[in-house]
Amino acid sequence: MKKTGKRVIAIALAVIMTLSVVSAAAIAITSIINTSKNYSEVADGSNIINANSIDEAIELMQSTPEFFSGAPEGSTGGENSEENEVVYPTIIIPGISQSISYLADENGDPVVNANGDELSGGLLILDTSNLVPTITNNLAAPLVRALIRQNDDDGKLRAGVSNTVKEVFSIQASGKDGKPVNNLKTVYYGTSVGGMTQDDKDYFYRMIPMRMLTEDTIDATTGEVAKKAILDENDLYLYAFPLIGDPFESAKGLDEYIQFVKSEKGVDKVNIVTISLGGTILTAYLEMMKGSGYPDVNMVVNVVSCLQGTDIMGDFYLREFKINDPEHPEYEHFFFNEFLPMVMKENSDSATLGYIINIALKIMSKDVVYSILSGAVDGIVDSLMLYCPQFWAMIPTDRFEDVKAMYYDRIWGDPECAELAQTIDNFQTARLNLVDNLKAFAEKDNRLVHNVAGYGIDYTVADYNFFGAMRSSDVTNSDAIIDIDSTTLGATYVPAGQILPDEILFSDDAIISPDGSLDISTCAFVDTTWFFQNQHHEVGRNDVVIQLIGHLINNDLKNVNSDPNFPQFNGTRNTRDIFRWRLEDASALITNYNDGVTVDIEGNELVCSEADMEELKAAYLECLYLLNDTICEPTSAEAATERINDAIYRVGHNGEEPVEEDDTTAKLLEAICEFLDKVITAVTGSCNGFSDIAQNGVFPGNE
Repeated sequence: MKKTGKRVIAIALAVIMTLSVVSAAAIAITSIINTSKNYSEVADGSNIINANSIDEAIELMQSTPEFFSGAPEGSTGGENSEENEVVYPTIIIPGISQSISYLADENGDPVVNANGDELSGGLLILDTSNLVPTITNNLAAPLVRALIRQNDDDGKLRAGVSNTVKEVFSIQASGKDGKPVNNLKTVYYGTSVGGMTQDDKDYFYRMIPMRMLTEDTIDATTGEVAKKAILDENDLYLYAFPLIGDPFESAKGLDEYIQFVKSEKGVDKVNIVTISLGGTILTAYLEMMKGSGYPDVNMVVNVVSCLQGTDIMGDFYLREFKINDPEHPEYEHFFFNEFLPMVMKENSDSATLGYIINIALKIMSKDVVYSILSGAVDGIVDSLMLYCPQFWAMIPTDRFEDVKAMYYDRIWGDPECAELAQTIDNFQTARLNLVDNLKAFAEKDNRLVHNVAGYGIDYTVADYNFFGAMRSSDVTNSDAIIDIDSTTLGATYVPAGQILPDEILFSDDAIISPDGSLDISTCAFVDTTWFFQNQHHEVGRNDVVIQLIGHLINNDLKNVNSDPNFPQFNGTRNTRDIFRWRLEDASALITNYNDGVTVDIEGNELVCSEADMEELKAAYLECLYLLNDTICEPTSAEAATERINDAIYRVGHNGEEPVEEDDTTAKLLEAICEFLDKVITAVTGSCNGFSDIAQNGVFPGNE
C-alpha cells in the first residue's frame, strides 16, 4: 500500500502532541569469549577485532572460525537439537507503528484524499489535504483575538485548538462503545514472510530487521558463507493488529491467526514474539485462554514489550508534565527555554527552529500559551485516547486507579460507555494476572518465557526526546519509552544514572546491574531476562539484540548462562547502517572490481584504485567481524561505520576524503537565534512574555 507518512510530518505531529503533552498544566561487562593474540582490549574490557589489511583479515577469519561463525558454542546454526526436532513457526506481534491501517470505503478499498493519497499509516492517519482550511476555520479568529487581548478569558482559543486537533485526528476517533467511528481496516498478512509480495517483505524487513537471521551472509572477498542463516523466513509470520481498537478483539484475532499458521505448517504449536505494544495483545490473549494450559504456544519472547504499561501514557492521561508546577519552577524554565531547541536539535541537527518558536512564545502571555497547549491535550484525549481501549492498555498498572478516578464520570458514570468500561476493567485484570498466567504457561512442559529489555536512560534521550516533557522523565529508568519494570516484569530500579541504596545494593539476595541502578532478583523470570544498558527502545538498530532474538527463537539459548557470547547484561551499539546498507553496497563494489574499475549496486561504473579497493575490503571485513562480536560497545560500531562510509565514498572519487557539507551558515543562524532568544529572556524573564511584564509587573528576578 502507498504510505503517506513522511518523517518530517511525523516529527511535526510529534511536536504538536508534545506541546499538548506539556500543556496541562562503567558499562561493567565481563566478556568471556575465546580470545586470540589478534584481539585488542578496549577500555571497558570488551574484545574488538581490527583488520588493517585484507590479508590480515583473511588470516583472522581462518584462525578463528568459531568466532566468525556467529553461532553460540554447541549450537547447530539453524538446525534444531535432537531434543527439539520440531521447527515451530514464529508469529511476531509488532509494535505501535508496525501495523498498517487504512480508512476503507463501503467496498473495503482504501479511501484517497483530494491529493490522491491513501489515508493510511502505522501510527497516525491524517488527511493532509485539508489541514490548512481546518486550521484557518477553527483558529484564525480566536488566535487573533487572544493575541490582541493577550488572554483567553473567554476560552475560545482553547476550544478552537481542541476542535482543530479533533478534526485532524478524526479519522481514528473512537465512539463511546470503544469501537472506531470510521471504517478502519488493518493490512492482513495471510502468508509467511517468505510468501509475502516483495513490497510487503521489504516493509517487514525495514520495520523488523531480521534479514540477517534468514539469509546467509556471503563474504564478498572470498565468495564463501561468512555466517549461516539460523531462521527460515517461511517460518516467520506477522500478526498485524489495529492501534484503534480493543486488545481483546485483537487477541481473538491472534488466536485465529495461530490456528491458521498451525494448519498451514502442520504443527501443533507456534512461538510468539512480542515487540513493544505487541505485549498488550499477548496480555489479553493469555487472560482469554486462561485455564486452557495454552496448548498452542511453544515459547514466548518479549522484546522491549509493554507488559505493565508505560509512565509516558500515565503522565498524559493524568496531565502530569514538566510545566507550571509551583513546587518545581525549573519545569517552566525547561519548557520555555530548553525543551523546543532540544527537540529540534535531535530531529534536524539544528536548534534554530526551537529558538524561533521560543521567541514567538514570548510574544504571547503565558495565559495564551497554556490555552493553546491545554486545547491540544483536550483534542488528543477526546479524539484518540479517551474511548480507545488500546490506549488504556498502555496506562501503567500501578497508576490505573488514579487515571480511572480522573475519568470516572465520563466513562464509568456514563451508561453509553458501559461496554467500554467493562473492557478497560477486564484488561486491567488481565495485566494484574499476567505474571501468574505466564508462570502457568512456563510450568507446563518447561516452556520458556524470555524478556529482552533496554535500561539506563530517561525520556530525553534520542529520537523521541519530546517525551522529556513528561514528569516521569525525572524518575524513570527505561529505554526512553517503556520503563524497565514493565519490560522485565518486576525489576527494582532507581532513576537512570543513580545507584541503588545500600540495603539493596549489598543484600545477599540482590542481583545488581553493572551500573548499580537495577536489582533484577525481583523479575518474574530472572534467568531468562536479558538487559542492554543504555539501549534505546528502537532495538532494531542493534544487531546483537536481533541476533539474540534469533537464537532464542531457534532454542539455542535456554537461559542467560547458556552462552557467554550472549551475557545477561550487555551494552548498546548502533550498527543499523552497516547491516542494512553498507555491507550490501561494499559487497557490490568488491565483487564487481576489475582492473581499476568497479560497478556499484545501482549499476554505475566507477573508477577505483587498487589502494582504495584494499581499504574498502579491510573496512568491509572489519564490519563483518564487528557483527560477530556480540559484546556491545558503541565506539567500535561508530568507528567501523565511519570507516566503511569513507571507504565507499573514495571509490569513484579518486581516493578523496569525504567532503563535509558546509554548515557555516546554518550554525551562524542558529547562534543568532539563540542569542536573540537569550536577549529577550533577559528582558522578559525566563518564563514570561512581553505582555506579562506590562500586565503583571513581572520582571527578571521577581517572577
